[in-house]
Amino acid sequence: TTKTYNRMSPYYDRFMKLFFPIGEKGREKVVEKLTAGSVLDVACGTGTLLKMAYNKGNKCFGLDLSGGMLTRAKRKVPDVDLLQASFYQIPFQEGTFDHVVATNALSGTIIDVKKVLTEMLRVCSKGGSVSIAEWPKAQKDTLVERLLVWFAKLNDDAPKDYLGIFEELGYTPEVDVLSERYHVYTIRK
Repeated sequence: TTKTYNRMSPYYDRFMKLFFPIGEKGREKVVEKLTAGSVLDVACGTGTLLKMAYNKGNKCFGLDLSGGMLTRAKRKVPDVDLLQASFYQIPFQEGTFDHVVATNALSGTIIDVKKVLTEMLRVCSKGGSVSIAEWPKAQKDTLVERLLVWFAKLNDDAPKDYLGIFEELGYTPEVDVLSERYHVYTIRK
């Protein structure tokens, strides 16, 4: 919830670095794929990806529902435009951005990924890209996988069939496998 992320914001970067280092690799892979242009980071959190994209020379924008996260992002990247808004209703016109990205943002158990991706695709320009870095649904149902999913759901997290969702929307993403449990999906619009 937004309240949880507001409370976590002062500790979020350290927590992620300690418990979820693959997330940093996902952000790096997403930024590596960016060409020159404008970038919208959906659910931008504390602005880690925004800082990397900005340092690469991109014009960057971020949105998040958590005011606490946006405060941290503004400190990290003061020259980036930030907006407190939902990823279900991205407040920009169709085709506004060259790149629209989300990392570690869509795996919440109650998140409607198809709806979020539809919004991300809407605000992405023709010839632009949409990238997400997430925990995919496993190919094999094993006891270890079931235990991981059970534990993750206690923290409101769950793997999803991102490849299938992109395909439902009419796109075949390029998939970078960073680990069995973490992939980067990119489509060119």
